[in-house]
Amino acid sequence: MSDKEFINDFKENYAKVRKLLDEDSKNDPENEPYLSKYRAKEILNNMRDALSRISNTNTSLDKIKLDSMLGAVLLNIGVIDMETEELTSSETILREAEDLLTPNSSRPEIVITLINIENNLGILWSNRDEPGKAKTFLLKAKSIYEDFKCTLQMPLPIESIISNTCEIAAGDFMILEKAHTLTLYYMAQIYGSLKENLKSAIYCHVTLRRQLQYSDYEPIEWSLNSAALSQYFAEQNGFFQSRHHLAAASTILEQYEAKLLESESNDDAYLAKMETFKHRSADVARCWAKYCLLLMTASKARLMSDADNLPDSITGTNVLDMSNLALEDNEKLIFQDLDVTKYESKIVDKFLLTYQDARDVFLCCQTWLNKAKEYYKLDSLASDYIELIQDSSQSYSYLAFFEEDDERRAKMHKRRIDMLEDLIKEINPTYYLQYCRQLWYELGEVYSEILNIKLDKLNKSKEKPTPHLLKKVNMLCEKSIENYDHFLNSVKDKNGDMPAKLEFDMIRPVISAYAFIGRNSMKRIALDKNIQLYHVKKSYDSYQAVVDICKRDQDAAGMMYEEYSLCQEMVNILPLKIKKLERECAS
Repeated sequence: MSDKEFINDFKENYAKVRKLLDEDSKNDPENEPYLSKYRAKEILNNMRDALSRISNTNTSLDKIKLDSMLGAVLLNIGVIDMETEELTSSETILREAEDLLTPNSSRPEIVITLINIENNLGILWSNRDEPGKAKTFLLKAKSIYEDFKCTLQMPLPIESIISNTCEIAAGDFMILEKAHTLTLYYMAQIYGSLKENLKSAIYCHVTLRRQLQYSDYEPIEWSLNSAALSQYFAEQNGFFQSRHHLAAASTILEQYEAKLLESESNDDAYLAKMETFKHRSADVARCWAKYCLLLMTASKARLMSDADNLPDSITGTNVLDMSNLALEDNEKLIFQDLDVTKYESKIVDKFLLTYQDARDVFLCCQTWLNKAKEYYKLDSLASDYIELIQDSSQSYSYLAFFEEDDERRAKMHKRRIDMLEDLIKEINPTYYLQYCRQLWYELGEVYSEILNIKLDKLNKSKEKPTPHLLKKVNMLCEKSIENYDHFLNSVKDKNGDMPAKLEFDMIRPVISAYAFIGRNSMKRIALDKNIQLYHVKKSYDSYQAVVDICKRDQDAAGMMYEEYSLCQEMVNILPLKIKKLERECAS
């Protein structure tokens, strides 16, 4: 066989392999899910044997060219083995390919295949739950790319090498850049697995930025990834970066919508795209609402803390400090070529100091929540709708923190009660028990908040309390206790007993609910001694329940040490008060 015939055969077989892997494998039968992959592997093994034979002849073909062809064959076999869960075989083949190509890593014919080999070795070790080993291969891939870029050569992918003309095409450069973008994407995942979250976030950003730079992205997916990344930044008080990534997500979605509307039709494909767009736009709207809530939360925490003890990330300019990271992208993490001012201008990225600051963010939060509710409805997507109402309630709670007027604060909490009670009437505890628990607990808290506002006003006033105010205080006590009781009853078994050991995430809310009931029972105002006695006994029973739980469960006693100590003290004090009231009732 002549060299030309050999190259033509290789080209024809490689095209068959790509068709089997890229197209035919999507339609494999359920009982033979790897049918096309195995057929491709058979062809690749034959190509490998043919390469071995021609290498042992007096061929005029360049050794680098032959190595690049063999490297591409081995890479494909290794990937197929990995996808068919033959990891040991995959590692052997990929390491063979790595050893073959590494000596010529900076050659245009080699670089793309070698980067893909290192990327796949990184994936392989990640699949084995060995992120540390995976990282070493990805760092190799990154280094190979950077070294090659310094040579100022144009890469040659395998398709160009085996073409008869062997000309450099404009798209070849993009194939190299795509391979490097994948390296950075995998590094983001690996740093996440290694709990190096800031590095992971930075590599996510660089991946997104490169996708924009080379127009190599799917708009919906890109927007969701950018919005998700914004949540990480907001949780770290990096509100500058968080707002920017959200604004970028909304900008890309807006551009996508404009193109979508240009192609408007009634066919199924268009309607499916529009449905996906509406769904994902609602998700980005929810991320905006979370941004608002996190900004209000962090601002509240900042104002309640001693400024001297705040970490730099809170007292600073709300921009993450990355100066200690040796990364190629040590900047403010922005998309420089994307104009996002339309969305950034709608909300601040600085901590809130005044009621007006908070109100602006609150109104923005409500706007985004309302947009999300256009898609998420109670009758179709109940869980998401419930969470939107919970977010709305929280936004009122944070706004109330900044409000100095007691009456207006109470009205804000009343709005929370209205929306939560309207919601809980509509949902079935059988199917949504976890949400009902959250709503009962929150209603208990909100009624307690208003109760404390009313009692503070009563204590500050020198005037005699009106019957209406006393009745209001008692009603708030009762409603708070009623909701906490609903919550506690949902945790008890069918015999009305608390579990011998609470689930870990239920310890704090259960003990806190009992403690609130104990306190609020004592806050009830009653002139009748018998009613007073009933209230004090209810209080005692609640404090005793906490003591019983903590005696049974060392985890609960440790986690809720302060509440446990307080309840023990009250259990010792209240029997004296009960005996005194019993004597007064009897006389």
